[in-house]
Amino acid sequence: MKDPSSVEHPMHPAVLSMEVDDEDSFESEYRLRIGNQVKYIIISPKTFDRDTLSFPVQSLPNLPWSDEWTVAHISRDETSGDLKTSISNRPLAGVKCQWHCTLLDCLELERIKPLTAAAFEAVSHPTLPIIFQTSATVIAKIARFEWEIPRIERETRAYQLLEGSGLTPRFLGHIHENGRIMGFLLEKIEGHPASIQDLDICEAALGKLHELGFLHGDANRYNFLVTEEGVKLLDFECLQENASRESMREELESLRLELTEESGRGGGFILQGNGS
Repeated sequence: MKDPSSVEHPMHPAVLSMEVDDEDSFESEYRLRIGNQVKYIIISPKTFDRDTLSFPVQSLPNLPWSDEWTVAHISRDETSGDLKTSISNRPLAGVKCQWHCTLLDCLELERIKPLTAAAFEAVSHPTLPIIFQTSATVIAKIARFEWEIPRIERETRAYQLLEGSGLTPRFLGHIHENGRIMGFLLEKIEGHPASIQDLDICEAALGKLHELGFLHGDANRYNFLVTEEGVKLLDFECLQENASRESMREELESLRLELTEESGRGGGFILQGNGS
């Protein structure tokens, strides 16, 4: 599959991510690639109809794609109905917890399979150094928009704290966009979501996390990946440091019920079979 973000012509921006309000009551946001730059578009409610919001590129006003700017706000004048554009060059927030030595450009990753809204399987550009021991396929997780940075920050910090614990997939590096860190890479591990049959090994893994002083915060079955190497924990956006013994006890006691739930609340990702 060809990466849709490979479109390079400056007059043909490619949508990398979008968050559209179905009722058009709130702002709709878009993350666009134009050549080797990433820019953000925020469209106010009642600016376009719903169909246009799903495919907005052709309806956008003329924007100075080659200029240095980060965010464009698009709306309509309430009196004339004309489109209005406001452009900002403010620096965007990024992840501050940079602890790994590897740093990869998000535009050098080819998305090959979506896993969640923010996570996907990817392969590295062939000209980049090989950072993967067994496979060129990795798991990427990013903050698509600025308001998602805090949860990526928390999870990046969690992987630093749990480095070497054996409880998580291997952290392979940070992902940056225009220089700011906004995601991370994990090794791809085959496995399946935990079920009640896996209660004992999941309790052991969660107990080890608790022994280290951490509360997972979202211990649903989709955040336990059962692999040939044992259980790996996923999705640390809600990890709590120095958790109380009472909260740990409650989390462990709720695990049996969580493993019987068919729908997960977390943002974990599951790889089965050959990943196809």
